[in-house]
This record gives sequence, structure tokens and C-alpha cells, in this order.
Amino acid sequence: MLKIKELEFLVPDYLKNSDLLYVGILDIEGQIFFAGKQFITLFEPNGADIYEKNFRETLHEGNKFDLNDFLLQVSEKPNHQTQIQLIHGNKMIKWEFSVLKNAEGDFSGIMAVGHKISAVLPQPDFLLCSDNSDSQSDIFIQLNSRWEIVHLNSKAVEFFDRKAKELIGKTIWQVYPDQSFYKHALEFKNAKESKKPRIFEEFNSMNGRYYKIFVNPKSSGIDLLLKDVTDIQKVSEDYRMVNLTLQTVLDFSDEHIFIVSKDLRIFGFNNKAEQLIKSIFGKTLKKGDKFLAYLMDDMDEFFLKHVEDILQGKKFYLEREIHLNKLGQKIWYSHKFHPLKDLDGQVKGFLYSCKDIHQERIGFEKLAKQNKVMREVLYQQSSTLRSPLSSILGLLELIDKEKLDKENRKYFSYLKPLAQELDQLIRNNSKQISDLD
Repeated sequence: MLKIKELEFLVPDYLKNSDLLYVGILDIEGQIFFAGKQFITLFEPNGADIYEKNFRETLHEGNKFDLNDFLLQVSEKPNHQTQIQLIHGNKMIKWEFSVLKNAEGDFSGIMAVGHKISAVLPQPDFLLCSDNSDSQSDIFIQLNSRWEIVHLNSKAVEFFDRKAKELIGKTIWQVYPDQSFYKHALEFKNAKESKKPRIFEEFNSMNGRYYKIFVNPKSSGIDLLLKDVTDIQKVSEDYRMVNLTLQTVLDFSDEHIFIVSKDLRIFGFNNKAEQLIKSIFGKTLKKGDKFLAYLMDDMDEFFLKHVEDILQGKKFYLEREIHLNKLGQKIWYSHKFHPLKDLDGQVKGFLYSCKDIHQERIGFEKLAKQNKVMREVLYQQSSTLRSPLSSILGLLELIDKEKLDKENRKYFSYLKPLAQELDQLIRNNSKQISDLD
């Protein structure tokens, strides 16, 4: 790590003095080595000794978050930004963590830049589980220790389709619109006995909606929050179907296909790619494997030479004879590298495909040899026949037709056109050979 003054030099002034952004530099264990103006407020009223503190001290105890493991993952991806939402006191902050490098490109720490996305409402333990509820769209219900409704919001009134005064004092079991709600009694009971929040999902058969239910136990009873996640479920289902369709297309391809991320990890492949790795390397291909570990011989040098170009959006296609050590032979393969971009045109990885073209290549080379031989034969025939034919045409011009009798004169009249026709055929063959060359 650099000294604090050196680190401060690496941070732009607009970040250091921002009133909106939380900016800090941490080491791999979360120790703070630099803190911007807004970042210091996370430690109030003890901001003066900020450089003796650790980032984890700002985190609410309800965050299910292993800081050491997280920072280690960030450090292993020097060209990647990792986003996460965390609760700090009464604030929900969205963070972006990335590796900070000095002018020489050496590791200088981990930069954390965050902005507040909301203030945390009362019952912070509950909200840690509720993904920060939106009071405008979420159903909120408060129950006492006897499971009776003591408070509910307008969305809850709409959900139960009854007037508020008809709901207050009723037990949740009496008014819940879905007959299968009794199945959730165990979740409620466990939350109450363990004094720990519970989260689960349900499909409400009465209105056909999906809900994520947060159960927050309190000394006076239980708070319930129901988030309508129907749209998310539909998107998830659509995403799943797109993935299934894509995988089906990949599996029907006649190429071995690998989908590789920017950190050169394989995150997708088809059946043929899996079979190829099994036959060549004797290993089972898994998502997350290193792409370089499965490059064929004679391709690693090419890839390392052009990897930066590929990750900047350049396409490559080549055919190369690959030496397969295990099989003791060389096989011709075609190789394609195609960048994968998001909707903003940013390269997120690349698709690598290869295909055994050995038989095609052999067939092409055989056909090329046959064509070469045929052209040589035609050339020889043309040049060999042309010389005597020219002599014949010359001699025909010297013959005195007047000295021929009537019958021989008739045969002579047939001979010259036939010789000229043969001469034209030879000329045509010569021209076709020249065009091929």
C-alpha cells in the first residue's frame, strides 16, 4: 500500500470533496487508508481518527456480508467493478468496489465509491431482510402477540378487499384471502420463537400474484411485509426460457462453442465443447474453469497475442492444423473469436468456437490437386495439338484446288472447315485455362 498522501493524490478532487459520494480506499482486510469528505460521516461522531478504523465498523450487524472474502474477490479482478448494496446505520448505500492502481499499474488498494439510495425506516432489522421496502407498493401489516391485526397500510386494505375497520382486531388467519395461508403458520411460528426474521415466497391463488414475504418478530408481535414480485418472476421465467433456447441452439451447432468472460473464465458451453475437452484433456468441463487451461496446442500463443484485440471488439477467424498429443496426430480445425457486447456496446467477454475441418480440408486439397493435374493435361493437349494443326492449316492453303478432280475437290472443301473448327476448340480450352490461373 502507498502512503496516505500518495493515495490521496490518486483520487480526483471531485471525488474527495463530493457531498453526495462516499469515497474511501481500503486495504485487503478493510482497513481505511483514505476517506473522502462524505465517507467520514459514516463514523460520526468519531471521524477524527478515521485512519485507525476498519470499514466493517460502519456496517449494520444485520448485513449478511463477509467483508474479507468480498475484498479478496475484488482484488482478484483488477479490471472489474463489483457493485453491492449495504446498510450503514440508518442509510442504504449502493457501493462500487474496484482495484486502485498507481501510475506504474501496481496494486495500491481497493477503492470504494458509494451513494445513498434511501434512508432506512424504523425496524432496521426487518428492513435488512426486506430489500428496502417501498411503502407505495408493498403490503404492510402489524400483528400483536395474539396474531391480531393492529395496523395495516392502504395496500394491505386493497389486498384484503375489505374496509380497514373490518380488519383491525381480526386474526391474520381469519382474513387472509388464500386458503393455503395455513402453510405459512410454521414460518411465522419459527420467526416468533427464534426472534429472527424469516423470508419466503408464495403464489397467491386468489389474485394470481407472486409475493415475497418478510416476517419480522418484535416483542409486541410480528410485522409482515409482502412485496409483489410477479414481474420479477415473469422476467426470471422469460430469462430461463431464453437460456434454455440459447442452450438448445448451442447444442445443435456443429461447432464446439465456449462462452468466456473478460476475466477469461468459461461461463457457458455446449455439449460438443464438453465432449471435446473430455476427449483431448480427459477432464470434465465446468463453468468457472480457466479458458487458457483448455486451449489446444499451437493456439495458446495466437490467443495471448490477440486477447487484448478480442476484448476490445475485434473478430478473428483462422484455420490451423492442431497437434493433438493424446491422439498422436494433427487435425485441421477452424477457430473463431467473436466479442460479446451488452446493449451499450461494452465488451463483456467473447465466444470461441472451433470445428474439425480435417476431412473437408483433405477433400479440398485433393480436389485442388486434381484440378491442377487436369489443367496441366489440358495445357499439354492444347500446346501439343496446336503445332501440327497449324501446319495442317498452312498446307491446306498451299494445295492447288484446280489440279484436283471434281470428287477430291468436294472432299477438300470439307477438310478445311473441320480443321478450323478444331483450331477454335483448342483456342477456347487455352482461354479457359488462362482464366483459371
